[in-house]
Amino acid sequence: MVALELFRAVNNWNEHGYGRFTLNYIRNKEKSEVDFLIADNNKPALLLETKLSDDSTAKSLVYFQSLLNIPSIQLVNKEGVLKYIRNGKNKILIVTAHQWLSSLP
Repeated sequence: MVALELFRAVNNWNEHGYGRFTLNYIRNKEKSEVDFLIADNNKPALLLETKLSDDSTAKSLVYFQSLLNIPSIQLVNKEGVLKYIRNGKNKILIVTAHQWLSSLP
């Protein structure tokens, strides 16, 4: 569901001329990975991790955000979650998935 909503949003942004967005995932040789990476014109723009009910910060999301220095969001399938976690000079938004996804164009 999350992948389809992100794919729809990326296509919408491209059709309206907001940029040249792509939907990807990211993984390193140590097999740390984040579920989704949205890039604009081949430049990383947003990291998204999905969890079923775990609202503690994913270690791989912290790692890749520190490396890329871009906004990060962890979507959870759990009601009533909305918090920010500090990651150095960045923040990670942890939020209920359907609430955040419903804000996409």
